[in-house]
Amino acid sequence: MPRIAQWNLFFGFLIICLAAAAGALVANDMSNEFINSIESGRSPSRDWMATLQGSAHGHSNLFGMLHIALGLTMPHVRQSHRSRLLITLGLTLGTIAMGPLMIWRSFLPPVRHLESNGILIAIFLCLALIALTIHTAGLWQSFNRRN
Repeated sequence: MPRIAQWNLFFGFLIICLAAAAGALVANDMSNEFINSIESGRSPSRDWMATLQGSAHGHSNLFGMLHIALGLTMPHVRQSHRSRLLITLGLTLGTIAMGPLMIWRSFLPPVRHLESNGILIAIFLCLALIALTIHTAGLWQSFNRRN
């Protein structure tokens, strides 16, 4: 594989990892904005349910593309079959978190405290981020190995 292609694979996954990590901050800010609007007696600028369901739709598409990218890049990373299974499981849990669990969350009102759905989403997303990070590190090793 050309080095430029290896670089693009690595860099693309690195950006996805960074954006995924920052997504938690965006989600927290959005939830606080809804709660502040409700507490102050104002109508939220956007509908909670529509916002989360739209987010679930977009993230489900993203995770589908990530599964495709993962499948296409796995042959370029030296990892055991067990590692590949765990990475796939982590990404699958992220897909569940940002699809069905996000839709479930849209039916619950926004709250400042942790609730069971939010905790489950957070755990699944952490596992997905770990999986993506491990795969990204494998791509980096592959890039460096073929000088």
